[in-house]
Amino acid sequence: MHPSPGVLVAVALVAAMTVTLAVRSRRKRTAALAAQWKAFQQHRSSGQGQLLQVTRAYQHGRRGSKAVVTWCDTGRQQDAWFWNWQVPAGAYLLVNASSGYGPHSHNPNVLYVQPGQVRAWVPGQAAHAAHQVGQ
Repeated sequence: MHPSPGVLVAVALVAAMTVTLAVRSRRKRTAALAAQWKAFQQHRSSGQGQLLQVTRAYQHGRRGSKAVVTWCDTGRQQDAWFWNWQVPAGAYLLVNASSGYGPHSHNPNVLYVQPGQVRAWVPGQAAHAAHQVGQ
């Protein structure tokens, strides 16, 4: 038994609507991320904090996250500890934080970031979205 033409048309309409809704949802998300990036850049221009990107978050614990960060102005990488935050990889942050000795890794130059030292942040996808919409 073959499906009737009406059933085939209904299936095609449902598929087309699903694709249309997915495209519309992706466009809205891209626009929202691009707006976040623009606001982040405006905050950055006020000079509050230094820009870094979370290159890799390699340990998440109850009291925070260990990560490798890259300072965007210099390209220098550094180990970091984010107190009380499960920091997402790829995120861009404006921070006012200080470095110190890391007793667990015996690293003399770990960046310690308290929650109040993060002036602003956006997910890594925000920069890509801004590029897509031409910001």
